[in-house]
This record gives sequence, C-alpha cells and structure tokens, in this order.
Amino acid sequence: MPGTNKHIEQKLVVRLRKSESRAFDEVFNLYARRVYHFAYSFLKNKQDSEGIVQEVFLRVWKNRKKIDEYYSLKAFLFTISYNLIIDKFRERVKYLKYKEFLEKNAIHFGYETDKEIEYSELKESYTNAIEHLPERRKVIYKMHRNEGLSYREIAKKLNISIKTVENQMTSALKFIRERLGHETLAAVLFYFLVVI
Repeated sequence: MPGTNKHIEQKLVVRLRKSESRAFDEVFNLYARRVYHFAYSFLKNKQDSEGIVQEVFLRVWKNRKKIDEYYSLKAFLFTISYNLIIDKFRERVKYLKYKEFLEKNAIHFGYETDKEIEYSELKESYTNAIEHLPERRKVIYKMHRNEGLSYREIAKKLNISIKTVENQMTSALKFIRERLGHETLAAVLFYFLVVI
C-alpha cells in the first residue's frame, strides 16, 4: 500500500537522522543504482556517473539531520541529483558537442526552478498515470511497486504466468513514461528515482 511505503520511508529517515549507518546503507541500496543509470543515460561516462552517485550520497549523509521525516526522501534525493547533474553539464557546456547535445535534447536549465513544486507536479502526473492504467495492469503495477512483490509472487497470487506479469509491467512503465514526458531532465530523473 502507498501509505505503508511512506511509513517505512519515514522510519528510515528517523533512523538516518540518528546517524545509523545501517539506515544509510538501506537508502544507498534503494537508490544508488537508479541515480547511476540516470546519470549515465545523460553523461555517457562511467566515471562521471559514479562520481554523481558518490556526491549524492555524501550530501545525504552530511545533511542527514536536516532531512524532514514528513518530507519525501525521494524528493530530497531528486533535488540533490538534479542539481549535481546540471552542474556537470555546466562544466561541459564549453565544449561544442555538449552544447549541441543539450540543444538536440531540448534540456533547459532554469536557475529559478523550484524543485519542490516540480517534484510535486511530477508526482501528481505519476499518480494520475497509474489511475489511468487498465484495471488489471494497475493491480499488477501496484502489487510490484507498492507492495514489493516479485513477478513470481504476483503471478502466483493472480494465477497468471510470469510472462504475463512482465508484459503488463513493461506496458505500464511505457505508459507512465509517456505521461510524464521526455522533454525535461527533471521528468527523466523522476522516472528513474521514483517509478522504476
């Protein structure tokens, strides 16, 4: 259930604020791979992408006591990752090939962007997209994403094949990605951190 996930996240933040290294490890294990894949999809450089991951989680640890347990941990990670990747692009912008890359992909960087509002808007679009999924697909997506069930567990519970679950999840993710849009760095980062 969505509420259950939020409760677990709040407890994780409380532990993190108490400087529990195990809580930090859990946060790292949950999100490091997503941050890396997102960074690599834009930077196309393993070392730079690994550097982004290290810096994101270094800042999480340094600022752990400032994290509000009632404010989304994903939003906190979203803001840090967003800013670091933009900074990396700014470092590269002196090279023509990166200028062309940015123009080609229509990535626009606004200095005045309010990250919390942007995150909230994307989250609303995400929630809306889930509600527009066909009923069966929605049930399967929520069982996997919100309840943490494996494809095998879902197949067993619903008495369907694992292949059917895989197909339904692939279709659900494609639909959600399309609803979020592809044109902004924020939307793609949200997809990597929150959706998949």
